[in-house]
Amino acid sequence: MKKIALAVLLASGLIAADSGNYIGIDIGNTKFDMKASAAGVSAEESDDGGSATFKLGYYYDKNSRAFISYQNINVDGGDAYYAGIGYDYLIGDNDIKPFVGGFVGYGSAEVDDLADLDISGVVYGAQAGVNYAINENFSVEAGYRYMKSNMEDTITVSGVDVKLEIDPISNWFVGVNYKF
Repeated sequence: MKKIALAVLLASGLIAADSGNYIGIDIGNTKFDMKASAAGVSAEESDDGGSATFKLGYYYDKNSRAFISYQNINVDGGDAYYAGIGYDYLIGDNDIKPFVGGFVGYGSAEVDDLADLDISGVVYGAQAGVNYAINENFSVEAGYRYMKSNMEDTITVSGVDVKLEIDPISNWFVGVNYKF
């Protein structure tokens, strides 16, 4: 009986070692398509720029984690950001683990020259990548995020209503995480 109790205690200690809070940051390139439409005429334009993402999360075990994140995106003539929550599943038992996940949140883009323009709405998507555990506290990762959104706003230009929409959004990234 003592051996079983000892084995349970050791196993629970190993499981607890896999869980814990973490903080992460990644940098990358984010691209999005913007569509403008008015009076039956539409035009599309793409914009891309550097991005930085800050994450705060929790490892439930060695293969699953949840997080909140904030991503700042550099765009031509304005600012854009995304804030949300997500979940990743890390595949395998090795130091190198592929991961897949999903997320949902709120996104907003503003143009400096148009003070009343705020293209905003729900953003959701999926991500995939590879995570490498350097040691039990530090890991590095690289991946790709694909996002859909209902981000939109309508402005009036010379008496004509112009609807602006952003969709889709894609992001390549590399980052580092610290588990404490």
